[in-house]
Amino acid sequence: MAPNATQEKTERLLNLVVYLLGHKQGVTRATIRASMKEYQGKSDEAFERGFERDKTDLRDLGIPLIMVLSPGGHGDEAKYRIDRSDYQLPEISLSTPERAVLVIAARAWEQASLQSTAAEALRKLGVASELVDLPPVSTSLGASEECFPTAYIAVRDRRTVEFAYLKVAAAHAEARRVQPYTLASHRGSWYLIGHDLDRDAIRSFRLSRVAGSMNLTGEPGSAPPAPADLTRAAVLEMITPDSTGVDAVIRLRKGQGHALRRQATDVRIGADEWDTVEIHGVDLTRLTAQVCALGPVAIADSPAELRAAVIESLTKVAQVHQ
Repeated sequence: MAPNATQEKTERLLNLVVYLLGHKQGVTRATIRASMKEYQGKSDEAFERGFERDKTDLRDLGIPLIMVLSPGGHGDEAKYRIDRSDYQLPEISLSTPERAVLVIAARAWEQASLQSTAAEALRKLGVASELVDLPPVSTSLGASEECFPTAYIAVRDRRTVEFAYLKVAAAHAEARRVQPYTLASHRGSWYLIGHDLDRDAIRSFRLSRVAGSMNLTGEPGSAPPAPADLTRAAVLEMITPDSTGVDAVIRLRKGQGHALRRQATDVRIGADEWDTVEIHGVDLTRLTAQVCALGPVAIADSPAELRAAVIESLTKVAQVHQ
């Protein structure tokens, strides 16, 4: 696939930075023009206009591009360079509490599609999670919906998505085309908020109700950005009415199941080794995955459909490992 204008610009700016970093004494614009293929073959006017724009873009990005005038003061002989000491980031020193916060944040994605990305970020920062003394808290976001990675890419790259969506109580899924604005999590469920092209209105879509695959269309950056009035409060208002799910009662072993405890509307501390939590209005599929992930430290008491779903899921896992 041929690179689009945004990719070409990013590559050109990156190549310009690398080229200038490799010439400590600086280089003239004539040398830059002759050495970089991105500027070759352009007319004088096109080169001057493009080079001035690239210089501005680099400085707007915070890159310390320096112009050193020649002794005679002729602009054509001025040299451009990037001071490596100003360009490089200083050594990052993290305190023990700061390292713990990073690990907790990364563990939010332990059972989700961004797990490897979070782990790679910790590695680059030199933070080993097993060496950090963590408080007894859980931050698992658990984006287990199959279409979550695609929805994430769509929001990140501003690309339109197409998918079949099954509304509440609907017999059949309907085709949707959506320009994505943001992703939001509420009561254990993830939602895609965006502009529904067929209905010409902003809508929210629970990812667990997407039937089949979600497909990306268009080039990165082709979808418009989110409107300024799409605030956090506005998003919450959109997804809250749609959050009526099952009411569940779950037993949790003491000190376990922190994510479920946070969602609970009531927690009853038991006299034995088990506590009981009540959770209202949570998505059945999502809750089933959470209970199964906890294994022997969680027991679904009600409703009956939750117990059945948990038993079915764990039975399938056991059969695979027999």
